[in-house]
Amino acid sequence: MDIAVKTKKSWPVRTLVIVFIALVVLALGAYQLWQYSRAELTLKANSLIINQVKRGSFTVTVRGNGVLVPENVQWLSASGDAKVEALLYKPGQEVSRGDEIVRLTNPRLEQQLAETKWELSALEAEHQASDLAEQAAIAQQRADMLNAQMALNGAEHEYQAHLELIETGAVSKLDFQRAKIALEQARQTLASRKEQMAESAKSLKAQQHARFARLNQLKNRVSRIQTQVDELSVRASIDSIILALPVEVGQHVSMGSNIAKLADQGALIAELQVPELQIQQIKVGQKVTIDTQNNQVMGHITRIDPEVMQGNVQVDVAFSEPLPNDARPALSVDGEITIAELDNTLYVSRPLFTQSQSQSSIYKLSSDGLMATRTAVQLGLGSVNYVQIIQGLEEGDQIITSDPSRFESFNQFRIN
Repeated sequence: MDIAVKTKKSWPVRTLVIVFIALVVLALGAYQLWQYSRAELTLKANSLIINQVKRGSFTVTVRGNGVLVPENVQWLSASGDAKVEALLYKPGQEVSRGDEIVRLTNPRLEQQLAETKWELSALEAEHQASDLAEQAAIAQQRADMLNAQMALNGAEHEYQAHLELIETGAVSKLDFQRAKIALEQARQTLASRKEQMAESAKSLKAQQHARFARLNQLKNRVSRIQTQVDELSVRASIDSIILALPVEVGQHVSMGSNIAKLADQGALIAELQVPELQIQQIKVGQKVTIDTQNNQVMGHITRIDPEVMQGNVQVDVAFSEPLPNDARPALSVDGEITIAELDNTLYVSRPLFTQSQSQSSIYKLSSDGLMATRTAVQLGLGSVNYVQIIQGLEEGDQIITSDPSRFESFNQFRIN
């Protein structure tokens, strides 16, 4: 009799592959279920900001806001006590050097000037009259000296004639002695006239010096008062724009009071406020891009304030190119300071609330993007929008850069 023998059939290869794939899917599903079971929080993907780690070059910058201020500011002050008579300009208007900005008045000073000028005119007239009188006296003395010279010449001729005739007996000895005495008298008279003339010249010179001294003293006084009166007109010392006029018409001002504040509009600098946590990266000479909202202008840092005020440090920026037409004092600006140029480095959009050059915790997404896990990351230099990755992340990794306040208490959470 025939005995049936049963043979064991082998599994087809296709069936084995299908079974293997099913097992893998089941394993992955079990793993995801296990991960989900560990996570205590689930957030929607569209409620998060996710960015990818990249490799390449980026510019490290620090941003600060501030205002444009004049580099050259001048205050014009009152030269003496006065009253404001007129304001000829208003703040914001441009003026040229020499333009009258404010007119002051001082009746007492103006009266003093008028009286001093009258006194000077009287002294000049007196000086002129004295000069004429002295010149007349000198002329008379010169005439007297000339007459004495002529009398001496006559006496010499007469004596010489008597000297020749006395030998012949034509004249008496008495007449000869008279001629001799007359000659000596004429000589003494001429000497006296010359001495008188010299003394008069010395006296005249001394009197003239005294009169010139009094006259110059009075002229200086007039000039000084005139200068004070002229300075009652407050004039622009430079081509500038008026920043402030802290006076009103009718107001009394004293010597040294501030009248007008001027600024050279062509010499502006930017004063930026930089957070104190970022100031260690700032150095004098670094390039800065100043944004006036309508234009961008290049400059460089010239000064870093040594003090911290309200969490910020002031940085002064000088411009290296002409300013645009919209630039003016007190204009609000933004500045972006270039710290460094990084090449072939890992970087990512700056996560909220992270600091450059620090150890930070960042939420990194899993490869499938369904889980976010807290990861320790070493950050390097950073700019306004990006930060360098030193350690903890790789190129292509995805991280959460939005506000972590909703999930920062969890080490891991799910993403739908």
